[in-house]
Amino acid sequence: MEDIFVVKRCNKIIIHGRRAGETAHLPPDAAVWYRIADTRTHGFIGDGYDLEEDARHVCRQLNARSNVMARQG
Repeated sequence: MEDIFVVKRCNKIIIHGRRAGETAHLPPDAAVWYRIADTRTHGFIGDGYDLEEDARHVCRQLNARSNVMARQG
């Protein structure tokens, strides 16, 4: 059976602010984060994860639960 939930890598740009009177402005940082996508609805589950392993762990749990429910139904 194919997995319903998959981990998607998303780009994130971190913009640094500055206070009044400061002249130096740091450039934005490029980073990544991970989200769990539902392949049936193309929506996302949860808030997102900074570490890929955390997202994969939750994704495995969700897929395991969905497989048990499918067999019972």
